[in-house]
Amino acid sequence: MYIVMTGATAGIGLVAAQQLIAAGATMVIGARSPSAAPAALAGSAQLSHLDLGDLYSVRAFALGVEAGPPVDVLLLNAGLQNLNGLSSAQGLDISFAANHLAHYLLVRRLLGRMAPGGRIVLTSSGTHDPEEGTRVPSPRHADARRLAYPETDPDLDKSRMTAGLRAYSASKLCNVMTARELARRTSQTHPDLSIAAFDPGFTPGTGLARDYPGLVGFLFRNIVPLVARGPRVSTPSNSGRLLAGLAMSPDSEPVRGAYFAVRGVTLPVVAPSLLARDDAACARIWEDSEALLREVAPGALA
Repeated sequence: MYIVMTGATAGIGLVAAQQLIAAGATMVIGARSPSAAPAALAGSAQLSHLDLGDLYSVRAFALGVEAGPPVDVLLLNAGLQNLNGLSSAQGLDISFAANHLAHYLLVRRLLGRMAPGGRIVLTSSGTHDPEEGTRVPSPRHADARRLAYPETDPDLDKSRMTAGLRAYSASKLCNVMTARELARRTSQTHPDLSIAAFDPGFTPGTGLARDYPGLVGFLFRNIVPLVARGPRVSTPSNSGRLLAGLAMSPDSEPVRGAYFAVRGVTLPVVAPSLLARDDAACARIWEDSEALLREVAPGALA
């Protein structure tokens, strides 16, 4: 099995990658610093440079994959939280650019390289759904241009931390919507392709909160992992195991745009947020993302 993966050098992605390699998969892993990848991956996977904050780096990575064999699994797991107001190489909000737009570009570039009966998985988050009641501010909308250029959003949060966390949850909403719209758009051209979104649950200890400041950061990194409990709370080892299982599991019928969410040690299909189920909104984020790509990174889709 030939697997292309982002977000495999730490957290749940590293756990999943190790299990996939142990199961015999041949892996191409995109990493910002391949030479600094964990020893567990060195020699066991092909590590290729990929900076998700630069759409031309994403294009270069995709070109390398396109020159290789058909892809059995495209596992788009990388994600970041930006609390410092950083921008991508193309001047977009880095959370939107790296978590959504870069993965959208990989989907568009590599769709034609998917093997028959292949699978695409995008890692999302329960934070995208207000009904989940997480501590992360929920998305207010899925307007691609306002997410890309938050300074144009009249409702932008005044607190940089709140704005950064809301940008993260909105980018995870875009992941779910991309999966659903991809399933719709490929219903005739790739009906055997399985397409899913994955929610790893609340998973302290992954490094996602490394930029949390002061006491908040200390508590999240050192105390929360010890005291958090509940069916939606997980660990990197548990969520990584379930992600690997989702990537490898055989399907009697293709999975078409389903949203899988960690619940304890199981991975049921659940309903995503109300906005994520809005077909017209899903079509808009797809089309607006394409327009943004053509505007800020000409030739990236070509």
